[in-house]
Amino acid sequence: MPRTSRRSAPGTHAFSTLVEVFQAHPDFLGFRVDTGELIAEVIELGGIVTKIEVPDRRGDFANVLLGCPTIADYLEAHPHFNCLVGRYANRMTNARFELEGVAYQLDANLPPHHLHGGRAGFGLRRWTGTVLDDGVSLKLESPDGDAGYPGNLAVEARYRFTGSNIGLEFHAATDAPTPVSLSSHHYYNLSGVAGTTIDDHEVSIDADAFLPVSTDLTQLGEIRSVSGTPFDLRRRVVLRDALRAADAQMRLADGGFDHTFVLKPGFHRAAAVRHRDSGRTLTVTTDQPGVQFYTANTLHTAGRHGRRYPQRGGFCLETQQFPDAPNHAGYPNAIVRPERPFTARTVFSFGVS
Repeated sequence: MPRTSRRSAPGTHAFSTLVEVFQAHPDFLGFRVDTGELIAEVIELGGIVTKIEVPDRRGDFANVLLGCPTIADYLEAHPHFNCLVGRYANRMTNARFELEGVAYQLDANLPPHHLHGGRAGFGLRRWTGTVLDDGVSLKLESPDGDAGYPGNLAVEARYRFTGSNIGLEFHAATDAPTPVSLSSHHYYNLSGVAGTTIDDHEVSIDADAFLPVSTDLTQLGEIRSVSGTPFDLRRRVVLRDALRAADAQMRLADGGFDHTFVLKPGFHRAAAVRHRDSGRTLTVTTDQPGVQFYTANTLHTAGRHGRRYPQRGGFCLETQQFPDAPNHAGYPNAIVRPERPFTARTVFSFGVS
């Protein structure tokens, strides 16, 4: 249930970030973070964020993340709730790619394709967490041949919490060329009410183009303009209105969005979302070339407080490299090399309006 906070008003920064360690499960630790303007919890399993509580315009805090009913439930199958995704986010067509004349076959966990790093992707691993002054560092070692990928990969994800902002920084170093696309898979519902849909959320995405998909949501290798399509979200629209469109690409995604939007180079705003009734807002800023906008089109699963999450019960904004980039010469290069480690930075900023 939402609760009234006695913390400082948003924007005053009267409180410093407090990070506490707790035993989330016999097999892994959790980290509870309180900035005075938001409360979050992160667990070592999958680098999963299990809670983000932020205030509405009245100052009432509520959890704006979907998630499993209990911590133990994250050990079972779930729709990638709020985890860190790797070694390569999204789909790899036919679970294969070629690199420097060598063909690599990946774990086809979504037959015949590869999704989010395979059956034992990073979102299912136990990361090693340590406390930072302003957050949590999570580290993971991915060995050569992991899910079929070449090279030993050392990964660090740093969650940094400041005021109403959550920063996510990735760093990954390899000893051999390998594709890398690391992301987070947060499911948001800014109403803070479990069991409701996101149809009443307002969204804008700062993208002039998107990546159309095939019947099984794999890449066509095409970059298509958003102009004249429901994918033109450059001006804020109510999701309910956007989802009414009779669009072939949206029909492929079960009547919603499950597509990558092409972002400007550099560190820029990618998307902004607002829930009108509560006033809660989320702005996503990133240096990644794409953001996957997913409206939970196939979601039907048990949630918190004894409620089931319905179709379109949440949304994801997954900043990442282009899906299937190693198989498309026209996509940005997603191969990481020993002399050039992978880095990525995304900031999730909460507010009220």
